[in-house]
Amino acid sequence: MTDEEGVPHLVYISREKRPKKPHYFKAGAMNALTRVSGLMTNAPFLLNVDCDMYVNNPKVIHHAMCMFLGVENERDCAFVQFPQQFYDSIKDDPFGNQYVVLVKFVGHGLAGIQGPMYGGTNCFHRRKVIYGLSPDRKITTGELSDLELQKKFGKSSKLKESGAQILSSSSSSKGSLSSFVEAAHHVAGCDYEQGTCWGTEVGWKYGSQAEDVLTGLGIHRKGWRSMYCTTDPASFLGCAPSTGPDTMIQTKRWATGLLEVLLSSNSPILATIKGNLQIRQCLAYMWVLSWGLKSIPELVYSLLPAYCIITGSHFLPKAYEPAILIPVAVFLIYNIYTLSEYLTIGLSTRAWWNNQRIARINCTSSWLFAIFTVCLKLIGLSQSAFVLTAKNPTTKDDEDIKIKDQAKFTFNESLIFLPGTTILLVNLTALVIGMVSFLATTPYSNKVGIGELLCSLWVVLNFWVYFKGLFGKGKYGIPSSTILKSGVLTLMFAHLCKWSQKA
Repeated sequence: MTDEEGVPHLVYISREKRPKKPHYFKAGAMNALTRVSGLMTNAPFLLNVDCDMYVNNPKVIHHAMCMFLGVENERDCAFVQFPQQFYDSIKDDPFGNQYVVLVKFVGHGLAGIQGPMYGGTNCFHRRKVIYGLSPDRKITTGELSDLELQKKFGKSSKLKESGAQILSSSSSSKGSLSSFVEAAHHVAGCDYEQGTCWGTEVGWKYGSQAEDVLTGLGIHRKGWRSMYCTTDPASFLGCAPSTGPDTMIQTKRWATGLLEVLLSSNSPILATIKGNLQIRQCLAYMWVLSWGLKSIPELVYSLLPAYCIITGSHFLPKAYEPAILIPVAVFLIYNIYTLSEYLTIGLSTRAWWNNQRIARINCTSSWLFAIFTVCLKLIGLSQSAFVLTAKNPTTKDDEDIKIKDQAKFTFNESLIFLPGTTILLVNLTALVIGMVSFLATTPYSNKVGIGELLCSLWVVLNFWVYFKGLFGKGKYGIPSSTILKSGVLTLMFAHLCKWSQKA
């Protein structure tokens, strides 16, 4: 996008070609592309789109520019975030990876505070914000010394000149593109940024697999605001993971990256105390960044009914006690409210149920492994590795195959399926013990609570895809090695329950 004189105002950046980066290569690739674009165009605005996304609305640039240029104070619009939407969505979202409700309600809710979080794609940026400029600082031409520019942007004279022009909002220099080719090769290298501010104060931030959230948090910390833009038709469309394992790998990577941000020196709490992050925006970041921590209570509550049934104890009031109305009311209110969110935006009850059960599966598997990964990193035993999510877009010729097979949950020998299989076997064992005890005409039958039985049954229903996987074949069945490991863990759990009962 250029003005009347042919000076570029917008440059498009795709993450399709990602150089191997010794730190976090997504952020490293973005920084390398940003440096090259700074030489080739020096456009004041950047468009960041993932390789599996494409522009669906031809007026998307106009929408973004209206927001950038329509504010009285640049502080109010550091970047314009468009929601992620998908062209290959399967009916009723069986893998729970469309996030339609999250995008609809949370995205618009954040827009009313300090602005939406940076989502890593479908986003327009002000280049000077990416270059680390604070909203309250005004830089004039010549204010930054050559040494300061070198520390920020590196030794390339052309890139230093480009950075100074952007930070001071002066006109871009003109010249033949061929004259910048050699410099572009130089600044695109991974070694170029050593001894500079790239990855810390300038560009996309290093230190987390969730480099998008970390970068956006740094922008909001300085006092910038962001804007959220939804259009009809959708501005960008992309490809979502098409299998259960791919979905779980993606959610594990997200949860790992978010926890890395939460437990680092860039946490939103410090950004509120020492920076300009608003309190409500801090709470929103804390809610997102702590997703992985939810796996601990989720795991405990998924095993608690089984524990109570096996040991003959209770965590719920008896069915005839008035106090039972409290947990029943909480359960009904939560599920009715979440269902109403789906129905409000035109989704089906089946889509709601699919997202509820996948949320339980992700919490007790992907997010749980994310905690292990971050803990190992914190104690220095390993480094978190970035794993790409496989995405296989389908064509119209594949439509019948997609409808028939792609909605089925698949498994492999990854340990990520071990917690879910164990939870299912534990609760199936507890249900058998509980039903036998409940129907038996012995004093022990009075010790089994109906509430605990129903809760255990609810857990089994949430892990129903695992139940079908016990009897499935090929990729649709849980590997026998995983079932064997889960069986051993189930026996250990039952033994510990009996041991604790005696103790």
